[in-house]
Amino acid sequence: MSGVEAMIDTLTGEIGYREKGNNLTKFNQWLGPIPGYPHEGRGYPWCHSALSWGLEMSGNAGAGPKTASCLVGVRWFKDRRRWYKTPRRGDFVYYGADGGTHVELVTAVTKTTITTVGGNTSGVLAGAFHNGDGVYEKTVARNSSRIYGYGRPDYPPAPKPAKAKPAAPKPATNPTEALVKKLPLLEQGAEGWHVKTLTGLLWARGFAVLPGVDETTFTKAHAESLKAFQDGAGLAQTGKTDDKTWAALLRVL
Repeated sequence: MSGVEAMIDTLTGEIGYREKGNNLTKFNQWLGPIPGYPHEGRGYPWCHSALSWGLEMSGNAGAGPKTASCLVGVRWFKDRRRWYKTPRRGDFVYYGADGGTHVELVTAVTKTTITTVGGNTSGVLAGAFHNGDGVYEKTVARNSSRIYGYGRPDYPPAPKPAKAKPAAPKPATNPTEALVKKLPLLEQGAEGWHVKTLTGLLWARGFAVLPGVDETTFTKAHAESLKAFQDGAGLAQTGKTDDKTWAALLRVL
């Protein structure tokens, strides 16, 4: 996963993280030492290293500058024509003279404010105020004189939702199969033209009903002829016209 949402999720997941000692953080451990700083060169200001770390951890390596310097970060965006005065979610907001004082990630934008998450900054955690030692969320007025401008990382575009696969076409229905599903269940005592159809089919299959029997009334003679047919067709000898019996009579199966 990558993109602006992954970056925001990664940084907001660090809210409440606090440095150990003087600027000693996992972000600086990841970025590497800079000569002249304590903790074997890893005790430098870490607001930008936190955002660079976030890009890497969120699958957006290369989308923005990998540096501890806000001035270097500003130059990276300006050189690539990715510097803006109007914010968007996922932008780096730079503060102070030439943007060299501090940087945070923009996570939300309204007409008048931006919500940010940043490291090496002050904030409230569990009701207590902490001064410049952790990752915190804050709301900043967009017209604040502290804001120098916005760098916009080159995030990959959000993936397009997968298109739903078209439903597999339904197999064509055999007209005779469709007819079978409409034919009634006949049993002894039934009357009507469907009984006459049954009588004709039994005669055609060599199981003629006794001569003189009413062709439109399902009699015991019909039932006996039908059982004989069912036996020959390998069907249950019910003496009734279920779907399988109709299908066999019509030679669908």
